[in-house]
Amino acid sequence: MGLKDLLKNKLTKKELSLVPTSFDIIGNREKAVAIIEIPEKLQKKSRIIANALMKQHRNVKSVLEKSSPRKGIYRTRDYGFIKGDKNTEIMHVENGCRLLLDPQKVYFSPREGTERQRIVQQVSKKEIVMVFFAGAGPFAIVIAKKSKPKRVIGIELSEAAIDYFWKNVKLNKLENVDVVHGNVKQKARDYYGKCDRVIMPLPETAIDYLEDAAKCLKKKGVIHLYFFSEEEKIAEWKRKARKMLGKGKKHIVQARKVLPYGPRINKYRMDIEVG
Repeated sequence: MGLKDLLKNKLTKKELSLVPTSFDIIGNREKAVAIIEIPEKLQKKSRIIANALMKQHRNVKSVLEKSSPRKGIYRTRDYGFIKGDKNTEIMHVENGCRLLLDPQKVYFSPREGTERQRIVQQVSKKEIVMVFFAGAGPFAIVIAKKSKPKRVIGIELSEAAIDYFWKNVKLNKLENVDVVHGNVKQKARDYYGKCDRVIMPLPETAIDYLEDAAKCLKKKGVIHLYFFSEEEKIAEWKRKARKMLGKGKKHIVQARKVLPYGPRINKYRMDIEVG
């Protein structure tokens, strides 16, 4: 039974038409947190909606409401607490990997799990992989555990995220991950010329770090750069990347749509092959 079906006798037809059809659930079968965006006209009915959501998904123990866009260098947002357990730390399971985190403290999107799996399938065991803006470690953890490369290095500035990153390395019993706390531009210098692949999952500003990523690569390597764009502006992004990389054996392989983001705007991945 869908969320709207559970609300039929509790909301008017007009109110029912405004109920969101999608929301995120982060966690596992025992405990999960639901994150929903409730329209302004339904604010007074938010608890009723939360009750129905928790009835629909028995593992959901807390319901949070988005109350701001993602903001700042850590990409976190403000949440309103609607109902349930106020402790929103959960253990999310993705592709056989355990990820401990609190969505109120660190950025995490379960919708990007498929994209992480796409990258896992490209990484070979001989590689040294760099992850800029590693967060609580989802890219680094999944790659390290499933691809089993020689080394994965994750750089993250947020203290809350780096704490979870450390815990997730231990939870998954990984010995091939380096957790690096600090600013990407400063810490990346220690890895110039040492990596086979660089992943840049910060679509708002990743392109500003493209030169740093290229310097981290050996003579041959791949960069995965994420960005938000309208479809008609993809060629512009490619031109900007080429200009930043300068002359040499560098070329953009493709720009692939990852997820819808907003009206006419999508999240894309640009794959740049060097050598």
